[in-house]
Formats: sequence, C-alpha cells, structure tokens
Amino acid sequence: MDEALINALQITRVVLLIAEAVLAVALVVTVFFQPANTTGVSAIDNSETYYTKNKKKTTEGIMKRATIVISILMAVIAVAFFITLTFVH
Repeated sequence: MDEALINALQITRVVLLIAEAVLAVALVVTVFFQPANTTGVSAIDNSETYYTKNKKKTTEGIMKRATIVISILMAVIAVAFFITLTFVH
C-alpha cells in the first residue's frame, strides 16, 4: 500500500478512537443523570396526563433521546474503525 494512505488510515483510526472515548464518557454521563424509572401505582393506572403527553420535551425525554443518539453514533464509529482495519490487511 501507499505510505500516504497508511498514514491517513492511522490518523483516521486515532480520530475515531478519540471520538469513541468521548462518546463513551458522554453516554455514561447521560445514563447517570437520568432519573430512575419508578414502577408504582402510576404504572398500573394508564391515564394520560399533561406530563406523560409532553414527556419528550422534559429533561428526562431529552436525556433519553441523547442516550439513544450517542449509542447509535458509538456503533457507527465502531463499525467505521473496524472497516479501516480491513484496508491494511
């Protein structure tokens, strides 16, 4: 392989690993700041309230959405990292 291509792949791998590490820390933080899901009488009562209708606009909804987005980004970066590994061999 060309030396420039190998250097570019190595730099790409380092960038992907750093991004993966930053996203891992962000994922841990978002999971820790989410409130616990309580299963009580309200879980049995299936009535709609203002809070349940607008839950995705609250901090809890934002943290849940952020957790999903960060997890998907981590999976995509992991796949991209392993694709870069296959080009060398």
